[in-house]
Amino acid sequence: MLMKFDKMQALGNDFVLINSDQYPEEFSKDFFINVCDRHCGIGCDLVVLYKLQNDEVFARFFNPDGSETEICGNAARCIGLLMKKRQGLSKCTLKTTKKVYPILIRNEKVCIEMGQPSFNLKDIGILQPDVDPLSILEKLELPRDLGIYHVSCVSIGNPHLILFCKNILAREKIISTGALLENHHLFKNKINVSFAYVKSKSEIILSVFERGAGLTLACGSGACASVATAYINGIIERENIFVKQRGGSLMISLDKNVNIFQTGPAVYVFSGEMEI
Repeated sequence: MLMKFDKMQALGNDFVLINSDQYPEEFSKDFFINVCDRHCGIGCDLVVLYKLQNDEVFARFFNPDGSETEICGNAARCIGLLMKKRQGLSKCTLKTTKKVYPILIRNEKVCIEMGQPSFNLKDIGILQPDVDPLSILEKLELPRDLGIYHVSCVSIGNPHLILFCKNILAREKIISTGALLENHHLFKNKINVSFAYVKSKSEIILSVFERGAGLTLACGSGACASVATAYINGIIERENIFVKQRGGSLMISLDKNVNIFQTGPAVYVFSGEMEI
């Protein structure tokens, strides 16, 4: 049987998008692992299964290790662009298992309303009764040479651990520390780990070790989480911040109610078919 798919990328974060209406059966964990494999499969950072009803897109997101994640900010922009390309929609609504995200395409950029951040520890997956936000840094037992001066946890529909660093860390240090913290016993469902360096009042340089995927070129939800956390904790004061990652930059904005908006590019790469 041939499976149709679209390959897309946003800031180098690449995705395989599949209209699951064509394939009513459930896919196995191995299916997602094989599709993501860059040597034996199509190759991507994440697989998106979606269904379209009018202007509503119902989507699920699967990592290279086969696990399912709640949302992917860069993939959401790709979904918006795909709906523009396939259906002529300049706006649509993305629905996931937990949240709803309005999408608007304007001036060749895709804007996603990500909603309000949650600092509720249960939403983040921290279920230990003796943990509070102020004790998280102590619980993590991080090496002192990382130069971390603030730590926060937040949910943007998916859980993030944000480490604010005095300097930009080396790639090897990010990978080793990210892998350790992703699987830390404090987080029931694992966690995305962001390393944020505040370069100026209007720019953050960010690296994200993503849960189930490792270090990627960019992370949209990680950018949103970092800006929201920095703003609420007084690390930055502006409501519009450029977040620069290895794959490029996103504009992250906050309104007066701390609703988060991410605006950035998405690129259609190619379509194809794969034997399944």
